[in-house]
Amino acid sequence: MKNTSTVPVTKSPQATAHEQSETADPNSFEALYVKKDYKGAANYLLRNKQSLNSGIFHYNLGTVYSKMGDYPAARFHFEKAIKEGYINSSSLNNLAYVKTQLQVDDLTTSSMLTDEAMNAALAIPSSAYLSLTLVLLLSGILLVKAKKIKNKITMVLGFLIVLTPILFSQLYLEKVNYAVAFKDIPLYEGPSKIFSEKGKVRAGSKIILGEFKDGWFYVNFPISLAGWINKDQIGLY
Repeated sequence: MKNTSTVPVTKSPQATAHEQSETADPNSFEALYVKKDYKGAANYLLRNKQSLNSGIFHYNLGTVYSKMGDYPAARFHFEKAIKEGYINSSSLNNLAYVKTQLQVDDLTTSSMLTDEAMNAALAIPSSAYLSLTLVLLLSGILLVKAKKIKNKITMVLGFLIVLTPILFSQLYLEKVNYAVAFKDIPLYEGPSKIFSEKGKVRAGSKIILGEFKDGWFYVNFPISLAGWINKDQIGLY
């Protein structure tokens, strides 16, 4: 079910937009949203971005764009809010609603094993990779103390295995460039329009980018969209 509530940007997060509108400035975000002046509400957020919490800013802007029917932009801001740490039932429900409106084939809906594995890895918070590493390290120490592991080569291999989760998270996942297409984008075989067009990345699709060359990104995931797209038509986060 779609959650259309916003998070107040001027008062306590526990208050609702309706409660605040009774006493707030008529030009405040809450008042504009309640009056259904969504364009005005979006402009308010954009003007005051620097003074707002990043996660709440993107969540509220995603909610406003969703009400305006701009689902690709809404998805970008909900994805951004979640990446910034604003993770709760509202942000997750709103993102799920927007995805049902878009109905695009992208990383999160692909049935290919490689895409599913990457999407699952990206959904795990970095703190979980750290926790797993610590658990593996503790287990290894206990095995060594119990003399279950005596061979030095086995110890070295075990140590490398222990570090794998945190290294994978810090050296790869944390450096991944995500993007959402704001509109249908032509997909080319090379980093220029002189190359043949091989398909399209549909508006609202979530993709993972790889190599960057002369204003063009290579799409790494989903595998079905491997190719080059122009950077000016995507929201990078």
